[in-house]
Amino acid sequence: MQGCPTSFDRMIGRAKTLELAYGCPDVLPAEGDWKLMGLPTTTSWDLSPESLNSDADEGGITATMISALDPTYSIEGEVRTKDRTDEFGIQAFVKYIVDEVKALRQPAVWMRLHWGDYYHIGYMVPSGASDGGGVKEIVTYSFEFKLNVGTTFQLTQADTDIPVTGVTLTPTTSSLAAGASNTFTVAIAPTDADNKLFTVSSSVPARATVAAVGNTVTISSPSNATAGTAVITVKTDDGDFSATHTVTVTVP
Repeated sequence: MQGCPTSFDRMIGRAKTLELAYGCPDVLPAEGDWKLMGLPTTTSWDLSPESLNSDADEGGITATMISALDPTYSIEGEVRTKDRTDEFGIQAFVKYIVDEVKALRQPAVWMRLHWGDYYHIGYMVPSGASDGGGVKEIVTYSFEFKLNVGTTFQLTQADTDIPVTGVTLTPTTSSLAAGASNTFTVAIAPTDADNKLFTVSSSVPARATVAAVGNTVTISSPSNATAGTAVITVKTDDGDFSATHTVTVTVP
């Protein structure tokens, strides 16, 4: 809105989530193995029912029966660079696809799409993949997934939302020379919370800047930074729980 500060922390797609996990088709990934693949902006799926027709014993009226399904998912989305929504890693996934094809193997991945009150789950092959740039901080992507192993496909009702109850940082303090960088980790409780997204900010960006990738936050100090402290605040999207890390910047 006019007169309001611009914010990129509320992006289209948070109501739907696409999660991927590497693994073999005979073992369903554990809850902690699923990783977010950006935020879907446009999602469509098609079960493509295949049918058989029969005129026998139907009084001259054709009877139709479904014989098979061919699930296909087309998903477009976006990722803010160095954001936790890209915890699976779009570019790393593209490299995996290329490496598997060059090795004459099938690239395959577990997919879990949260759609309404249900999860669509299956062991899929990426039958389409493209990437692009939207604005400076946002990268767009487009993937098509087709079911690879039929016995893995399932639609399960999503559990009741599990809320976030807190956030902790490790460590909570650090020292940093001007021009250098270090990291700390973020832990959202409980580990199976539905929305583990968070934002991170610095009280003195001229002294210490921050960027989050997955559960790791990197603090960087400009070479011309002044000596002193900066407070790094991590706040959860769900529940607005917050925790702080204090960094002390030193100048030679």
